Amino acid sequence: MSKNLFVAALLTLTVWALGACGKKEAEALPEDTASLVYMKDFQVSDYATPGEYMGVEVELEEPEVTDEEVESAIWRYLQTYPLLIPVEGRAAQTGDLANIDFEGKMDGIPFEGGTAAGYTLQLGAGGFIEGFEDGIIGMEVGETKDLDLAFPDPYTNNPDLAGKPVVFTITLNSLDEQRAGELNDEYVAAQEIEGCSTVDEFKKHFYDQLTESKAEQYQKDKASLAVQKVTSEASYQEAPKGMVDRMTDALLNIMEIYAQTYGMEVGDYVSQAYGGTAEEYEDTIREQAGLMAQQYILLAVIAQKEGITFSDEELEEQLEWEASIYGNGDLEAYKNGMDTEAYRESLLFAKVTEFLGENAVAAAPKAQE
Repeated sequence: MSKNLFVAALLTLTVWALGACGKKEAEALPEDTASLVYMKDFQVSDYATPGEYMGVEVELEEPEVTDEEVESAIWRYLQTYPLLIPVEGRAAQTGDLANIDFEGKMDGIPFEGGTAAGYTLQLGAGGFIEGFEDGIIGMEVGETKDLDLAFPDPYTNNPDLAGKPVVFTITLNSLDEQRAGELNDEYVAAQEIEGCSTVDEFKKHFYDQLTESKAEQYQKDKASLAVQKVTSEASYQEAPKGMVDRMTDALLNIMEIYAQTYGMEVGDYVSQAYGGTAEEYEDTIREQAGLMAQQYILLAVIAQKEGITFSDEELEEQLEWEASIYGNGDLEAYKNGMDTEAYRESLLFAKVTEFLGENAVAAAPKAQE
């Protein structure tokens, strides 16, 4: 998933950054370019000519962290990591954190996944089937209780259990109330954050975090603006049909995933994202893919001029690292079905984008007259 999102982000950036295309130059190029699928299949300099790309000037505010931002970050932390106050002298209530042991039986036989010890849940959060949390409300610490329940139908977590009756035997081990943390030295010390034992150190910790985060975003924005400017000042030939076909398929697949995520028809999603009508979304996608292909080619030309590459060894190292995190270390299984050459192109694109950002000159935005 991380790999797909990375590529999707690059595709989104590409389409956005190529909003203003450069000139087209008329040169003799092959008429049938359907077989030119990857940039390794043709001479990229035949299809794009960059203008000035070193030291381009972009308008961008220098990052700054305000006291209000630090206070807001600390407030969110206090809400996210509340104090836990042991409950004494009363029964369980909605909102409590209940630590329980439970065993689920169907027809008197324990079923897989229905038993746990020392499990903590927030009552009323809706993390269990209907009736489970409500059954704990009113219990006293140390009490054991049987709950006669039934799994919902349908039950996507385990269709085999859908609609089936079940008995859960629950023991309430302890109860805690959640209260928003109070910013004091005692609270800070309890968080066990390295270098933080006082409120002042806590504030500096968040200031440093925000400073680092904003500096990283500043570099990304600088690179994006640099690519946008370099792209708009270049000259292009129409990208090879084979490459546009490939990028059309890739972009359409991404749009379908995004549309499904937001519960939309793909045509409606494309129309909102890029304009055009929902009925003609395939034409819109192909147009965007053509612009995207031109930009990839342009950045590949710059890569050639500057000696920037993404070698087989680097690609293999990247994939091995990803497989170790997302693929249980099985590189071949992780690569199964992957278009590694397309992925290499996207990684080269990222390298050149970073290069252009590092060499760009940022200036404060000019005041509007």
